[in-house]
Amino acid sequence: MQMILFKMNEQSYLISADTVEEIIDTIHITKVPLAPSWVEGLINLRGTILTVVNLAELIELEKPADPRNIFIMKNGEEKKGLLIEEVVEVIDVQPADLQLKEDSEFDYYSGIVSFSDKVANVIDVNHLIFE
Repeated sequence: MQMILFKMNEQSYLISADTVEEIIDTIHITKVPLAPSWVEGLINLRGTILTVVNLAELIELEKPADPRNIFIMKNGEEKKGLLIEEVVEVIDVQPADLQLKEDSEFDYYSGIVSFSDKVANVIDVNHLIFE
């Protein structure tokens, strides 16, 4: 399965490429008054207004100093942006390489994948940003 490897605060994370429609560079984000702390704001993407969720705030990490990319996430017809620090690469992960987490207190961590030089947490935030 194809996954997108990205960094947040020097940590590596993976997200399923199936849930990401496209990846864009960070553009102007308009703040929304009284929105939850994890809502970064709104963007205008080719005439479509999308809510942008700050992944670091959503999963309670320290905010990165320089977020560079936004995942455009899709769930049926609904789309939202997911602000991250930096995309590293798109990789193929074999199901045997995925070590599932069974007792995680956080329901957005679904497992880990070990590489020769790093370990990446696999996250699934679709249910958090679309519900």
